[in-house]
Amino acid sequence: MDELLDDFIAETRENLETLAGQLVQWEQTPQDRGLLDSVFRFVHTVKGSCGFLELPRLLRLSHAAEDILSGARDGQVAASTGLVSAVLAVVDRISALTDALETGQAVYDDDGDLIDTMLAYLPKQKAEALQVEAFDPDIDESVSRSKARTVRISLSLLDKLMSGVSDMVLARNEVSRQLRKMQNNSELEHSFTRLSASVAEMRDAVGMMRMQNIDRLFSSLPRLLRDISIELGKEIELLIDGSEVEVDREMVEALRDPLTHILRNAADHGIETADERRAVGKDPIGQIRIVARQSGNQILIEIIDDGRGINLDKLGTRAIAAKIVTAADWQKMTEKAQLSTIFVPGLSTADQVSSISGRGVGMDVVKSNLQAIGGTVDLENYEGQGLKMTLRLPLTLSIIAGLSVRAGDQIFGISRNSVVEILSSSNRNVKIEELGSKYVALIRGERYPYARLETLLGMDDEEQTGHGSRTLIVVRPAIGTIFVLDVANVIDNEELVVKPGAPIVMATGLFAGTTLPDNGRPMLLLDASGLGLAMGIEQKEDQSVSTVSADETREAKRPSALLFVANDGVKRAVRLSVIDRMEDVDASQIKFVGGRMRASIGDRLFDVCDLDDVPAQGMVKLLRLTDGSDAKYLAVEDVIDIFTLDGEIAPSACPEIYEGVVSALDETVELINVFRYFEAQGIAADPSARPLCYVQCDDDSVWEHRILAPLLVASGYRVSFEASDRDAAAVVLNRSEGEPVKSSDDARILTLRDTSHSTVDSRSSIYRYDRIGLISAIEAKLSGVA
Repeated sequence: MDELLDDFIAETRENLETLAGQLVQWEQTPQDRGLLDSVFRFVHTVKGSCGFLELPRLLRLSHAAEDILSGARDGQVAASTGLVSAVLAVVDRISALTDALETGQAVYDDDGDLIDTMLAYLPKQKAEALQVEAFDPDIDESVSRSKARTVRISLSLLDKLMSGVSDMVLARNEVSRQLRKMQNNSELEHSFTRLSASVAEMRDAVGMMRMQNIDRLFSSLPRLLRDISIELGKEIELLIDGSEVEVDREMVEALRDPLTHILRNAADHGIETADERRAVGKDPIGQIRIVARQSGNQILIEIIDDGRGINLDKLGTRAIAAKIVTAADWQKMTEKAQLSTIFVPGLSTADQVSSISGRGVGMDVVKSNLQAIGGTVDLENYEGQGLKMTLRLPLTLSIIAGLSVRAGDQIFGISRNSVVEILSSSNRNVKIEELGSKYVALIRGERYPYARLETLLGMDDEEQTGHGSRTLIVVRPAIGTIFVLDVANVIDNEELVVKPGAPIVMATGLFAGTTLPDNGRPMLLLDASGLGLAMGIEQKEDQSVSTVSADETREAKRPSALLFVANDGVKRAVRLSVIDRMEDVDASQIKFVGGRMRASIGDRLFDVCDLDDVPAQGMVKLLRLTDGSDAKYLAVEDVIDIFTLDGEIAPSACPEIYEGVVSALDETVELINVFRYFEAQGIAADPSARPLCYVQCDDDSVWEHRILAPLLVASGYRVSFEASDRDAAAVVLNRSEGEPVKSSDDARILTLRDTSHSTVDSRSSIYRYDRIGLISAIEAKLSGVA
């Protein structure tokens, strides 16, 4: 019984927020019978469970709520603000009693008043009849939906499972390194490939266990905004998009307070009253829109309102009065820096303190909670028109994409989300300057705060005055100014498993935890914001040292290209938009197979372009190119820099190879035509998108299984021998085996002859060893020509 009660508490708590959101939606769209039915089913389920578990208070409340909802389904009660408020009050009491079941604390409030208020919306005779009706467990539930099979496990157990799988991945990578040192053993490599695929699949599955739809977070917002709107006397419409996006379960809880404060501030400060909106020509009903989407390895949540925006003059007056900045400093600050002062604790633009906002703690909570999970917040202010807030969050809290970097004789990790760009200190577009007692990095005319990682960590740096080339990382912290971090070199780009660090280490503020890279050696994960603080950078600005001009802003929007040195020693360029990333791949993973140079990366084979010879050992530098669905690798000798395609692209004498000739950093180079790398790719990358060929034959037919099927697969088709797939097939292949070819009404049928000459209908048959003719005949069937 205890286990049943625990399941009841967990299920009820999970569904209550969704229920409240559905009630608010029903209030706005009373004609939506599906919403009403969904709410009714939940309340009825709770009532049945309460009767079984002997929970009389919950039984009485859920029974009364079911009565009023049943009346609404029968058309005896119409949706109204008062009715929905009364039902929501009962839902809140059910929530309080559910929590009390778990904590053991008593709830002494009388339920009778809530029930009477709710039943008062029913016709008098119906209400009196319901109060004496006996509990009937046999209410029709034919509309109920089947539930997916689930099991509840603790988050700590999931973490332990994830840790175990991560250790398996590290062990797999170590075995892979040892296998590469051994002589070729095809059987052993095949077994290892299967093991590697299974481990990767298991790791992905465990990672997905931690994920849940962000709708779990959004479902409570309609109810919250409704209550705020009623208290403020405003009409506000809430639009939510992207509820299907999945995030880490812990992130849902971390985002709950920030979203609540943002919504409260938008409704109270942002959205004007109906009269004020009419006076400026706006719709009297305000609108707040929340959009969630995944972008790469980040989750973006945008909160957009059409209110008054932020009055910077008023914000400046308050900031100066609170002695956050001086009047002189305020005038020098950029608009973005001025807007960021709303995150300073104690600063509020409210004229008076209310129960909703005005104490100056809301936006501080937003910043603190986002920093705790490695997120950032951006503001776009349109004074008089509204405000847009963009929350940028890591996709998961347990595994992040990171870089391993070397400082001195130690290795550290840093989140790739914080990295804007990586350059060599020997790059001619980079210059380190000393301004007073501080150093700045000048990159393409832009100045950034600069520091060596060894200096920030207090490590001995004997090479401080050396002449060796080092690596510069342009870092954008969660909150604060972009800065340049000087490290000895970048070692690898990999997925990092993040774990909490020791308190004495975390107290320094320089680290975000510990991580375990693929080599199994633990290392510390750097905190970008903490490093910025250690450099003495103020956390309220997010801009470079110099001011970006309008011309530079326009230039940033122009297309860019990457200048590189090809393997033949010639400098060339490629458009930056087609480059996914740069990778260093072990030479042992690249072989000339099937007439092409190919690289084995992960569990897939990729074409490697512009590589004639593979070195006996070492690493090969590759650029990963993508057309949106497929990927190729371009071998290069070295990467020089990024430049803007702001000049004329002169035509090339070989347009099939080069897009044209451009000026790159005072040099004239060829801009390669990426089209040629992908034009030979005739097979769809997604196997499910390839045409299906059904081969009609016996199970023991040797030629069809061993000769025909591999040919079709290599030509880009799917093959099936199952009779159930015949109707879905695009082409049906049937071998004649010497029998005369008969015509058929099914235009999809293509007969394969044993002889090279046909005496009947040559359009519907083809010699089975005529490879070119066979593929052409299939294409004709697909196009409807034959």
